[in-house]
Amino acid sequence: MRVAFICADSGIPVFGCKGASVHIQEVLRALLRQGAKIVLFARRIATPPDDLQGIKLVSLDPFDPPAVDNALTRVETALAVNSQLEQALQAEGPFDLVYERYSLWSFAGLAYAHRQGWRTVLEVNAPLIEEQKRYRELVAEKKAVAVLKKLLASATVVIAVSPGVKKWLTDFAGSAERIHIIANGVDPLRFRPPIAPPQPETSWGAITIGFVGTLKAWHDVETLLDAFVLLQLQRPDVWLLIVGDGPQRQKLQKTVQARAISGVAFAGAVSPATVPDWLNRIDIAVAPYPQLADFYFSPLKIYEYMAAQLPVVATRVGHLAEVIDHGVTGMLVEPGDATALCVLLRQLVDQPLLRQRLGVAARRFVTEHHSWDKIVSETLRLAQMPVGSAS
Repeated sequence: MRVAFICADSGIPVFGCKGASVHIQEVLRALLRQGAKIVLFARRIATPPDDLQGIKLVSLDPFDPPAVDNALTRVETALAVNSQLEQALQAEGPFDLVYERYSLWSFAGLAYAHRQGWRTVLEVNAPLIEEQKRYRELVAEKKAVAVLKKLLASATVVIAVSPGVKKWLTDFAGSAERIHIIANGVDPLRFRPPIAPPQPETSWGAITIGFVGTLKAWHDVETLLDAFVLLQLQRPDVWLLIVGDGPQRQKLQKTVQARAISGVAFAGAVSPATVPDWLNRIDIAVAPYPQLADFYFSPLKIYEYMAAQLPVVATRVGHLAEVIDHGVTGMLVEPGDATALCVLLRQLVDQPLLRQRLGVAARRFVTEHHSWDKIVSETLRLAQMPVGSAS
């Protein structure tokens, strides 16, 4: 099976450390395990990891900020890549499947593949038009909508990573017939939990609470800090490890310094290959989010926490109650409630057997339901079905 994988998003280094980068790498690995021969088309390509060296790389025009850097110029630059992408696909084809990660301005790859009669998959990880308006700057909104509609019309199957993403897409597709929810996943073999006997119920010293992820506005690490301060008043030996980088890091570090919060460590950006080792330093993992009415994330961090056999505390927002079974595979807390989060963290700090029970159940859940192999196999199954018959 010859597969063309497209990532035309200039903000995603496909072999980088961002969550989107990790997602792409894991899908590529799963496709390779399915026997695919892959040609990767992307704007930001560096040296791939050793296990992805066999993939053929086709570099599209890289992101190079123009001399007059403004939002409209960046859009025009991104749109100009479409003609190059079509020519590159034509030169490298034919393909059995063209798989594209949705980006705001790329449409020619799927459109060309559709005209050739090749099977196509559009993977949508976020409502990018809304994200751009809310967190950055969106110009040429009508063009962005037109691009999305072209992509939806060209896709044999559309993969939405969450119910929120599917709901958003339906407004543009007019029909949900070809849109399927397949959440993100994890490679359980990468996250081998440390073998350790259960501790006595009275042992709670030197516990590390951890967050791993990009420090962006939609990660409510501020509430985690507030809860940690409350927890330290009762359990002074606890530590907080924050792994990752992003636009909120400086603000969080200033908060820690201004409030003289002790026991907090910032690891910064780390290589995806080292994430399992960092998780092995953590006893309790937290995935905090603020109250978001249109929550659409399918957080990689939660699946990685679970695969590492860690007890997880996440915010009860959006569909996360369908991912985490409260009290069985993890714990859920209401958004923005530092006191309630402190109570749950203290419970886990004080009860090592509870931590172990939740961690074991969590790993079993993701191994059975959220491995990348299972996710990619289901995607390929849907893509092979006659249009309109997938269920």
